[in-house]
Amino acid sequence: MVQPTPWQAGKTPQAQAVSPSRAARGAPRRQVDVASTLTSLRLLHARLRPHLVLFQGNWGYLGAALGGVITLYALFQPWVNASSTDGKIKATPFGKFEISSSLVALWSGSPPPAAKINGTWAVLACIAIAVIVVAAVVNLRAHTRALSTLVMGSSIALSLFVVFALVHMNGKAPDVRNMVGNGPTRDLGSQVGMIVRWASGNSGYALPGVRRYTWTTAGLTSWAWFAGAMAVISAVAAIAQWVRNRPAGPIQIPLRMPIVITRPSSGPAPAQPAPAPQQPSASPQPAPEPQQPAPAPQQASPEVAAQQAPEAAAQQTPPDPATKRPSPDPDQTN
Repeated sequence: MVQPTPWQAGKTPQAQAVSPSRAARGAPRRQVDVASTLTSLRLLHARLRPHLVLFQGNWGYLGAALGGVITLYALFQPWVNASSTDGKIKATPFGKFEISSSLVALWSGSPPPAAKINGTWAVLACIAIAVIVVAAVVNLRAHTRALSTLVMGSSIALSLFVVFALVHMNGKAPDVRNMVGNGPTRDLGSQVGMIVRWASGNSGYALPGVRRYTWTTAGLTSWAWFAGAMAVISAVAAIAQWVRNRPAGPIQIPLRMPIVITRPSSGPAPAQPAPAPQQPSASPQPAPEPQQPAPAPQQASPEVAAQQAPEAAAQQTPPDPATKRPSPDPDQTN
């Protein structure tokens, strides 16, 4: 056992005495730091609470929008990676290639054909992502069922488009790999290319059984699987939020967006101003036409009136029975 020297003997107890004091001082400081951190977090939460109210009932849609943005970034990454005897190649779902080759089959009569990648699924996925992001942001203020349904439907469409793109790229992987091959082995142009490459020192001449060559076949990269996973997760998040916000009852998907029209409150109608008095016009008005008097009844002549008077009196006066003479009896007359 090593014995302490006289110079170290006086320092060791002092160091031992100081270390407990430092430990005692450090404990309250840690407690103060934790308390201040919690206080700052509470203040931050109180400040953000009015803004977090907008996110209520939209967390799933916002998650779908965020997943769509991440998927959009993954769409522009290589989805197929392949290597062959003449180099390496990478391809994106839009049909973009990144090739590293020595062009051995440049003079070949039948060079390897270029792979034809259809970027339709990737373009449709980009359009679906744009619709998801715009609808989710607008729905923060609108809170309509139509926009929620639009986000959910676009998320489902995005997942389908990405899956179709994965299947398409997986089917085109062998064609992508053949683009960096040596070409037909019995072709004169390919043989000249391999000899030039060997003479230039870029690679050896391929002879059967002489060397061991190692390369990998074409396949989907991790970016492709990551994009598919993010698209599916976004669709699941949007569907879960839509189902949670849906009222109880059968599922009904609205095909029309309701239009809200604000009308004024039914109160007393505002008083209309009294019509202004009409001022007399300065232009002279035409005088009214004089009315013609009605024609007087025609009076009969005196002679006609004298003849009509006895006839009218005879018609109006009944005969007197006392003055009526009886007719004579024919027997008495004889």
